[in-house]
Amino acid sequence: MNLGVSYNVFDGEELLEGSIFQIRNEVDYISVVYQSISNFGHPCDENLILLLKNLKSSGHIDEIYEYTPTDTGGSTNELKKRNIGLELSIKNGCTHHMSIDTDEYYSVNQFKNMKKTIIDGNYDSSVCQMITYYNKPNYRIEPKETYYVPLIYKIRKNISFGKYKFPVTVDPTRKIHPGKCKIFTRDEIEMHHFSYVRNNILKKLNNSSAKKNFESEISFLVDYFNSWEFGKKALMPGRPCKYYDVVEVENKFNIKLKNG
Repeated sequence: MNLGVSYNVFDGEELLEGSIFQIRNEVDYISVVYQSISNFGHPCDENLILLLKNLKSSGHIDEIYEYTPTDTGGSTNELKKRNIGLELSIKNGCTHHMSIDTDEYYSVNQFKNMKKTIIDGNYDSSVCQMITYYNKPNYRIEPKETYYVPLIYKIRKNISFGKYKFPVTVDPTRKIHPGKCKIFTRDEIEMHHFSYVRNNILKKLNNSSAKKNFESEISFLVDYFNSWEFGKKALMPGRPCKYYDVVEVENKFNIKLKNG
């Protein structure tokens, strides 16, 4: 397996280096497809491009590609970025590809075993479930979410991200024809999703592809997040926004952010 991984980046860059660190030794090629302007016309953080250049200089990243969004909508732009990342992996001789976001972490041993299982079973695609964190990296949403995230795809002829039927529920911008799909159990591998662990939660919500589902609630969501303390329920955006229980767990990846 010659594995290419492509990160989709606009914000959440405070989590990027830590995510790369977990998998760098198990990956042959890493690209970052980033936007300096969001799908809603907002500028990226002034330090983003410098961070990406530094990560490339240090060998964390192999290639940086700037994507300019169109007015076709957030999901369409996301799909285009993921296909650019796939093409970069193909161009660099990869046999397998994985699309990932900055807030997604995997334990090294599980990632290594996942690769072996995919090779041994000659799988075309693979998925796992996730654990979602809220506010700080030692607080987890309970119960665990039931949908899946695609992992590694085998690079096949005419491969691309698009509208394909899938055996489980996944992000629609990450679907490639599944072929022979390995559905991993939680004991085998889980994705640790720090989706609501941010230095700036307003920036995330204002630039989310799903913004239309909760746009009128953004001010309330931000105020709730910024004043949240353990013991209260987590409030997650959606249509409608929902409250979830929270349990305290280990800060497994030693994530440190400005908000503590």
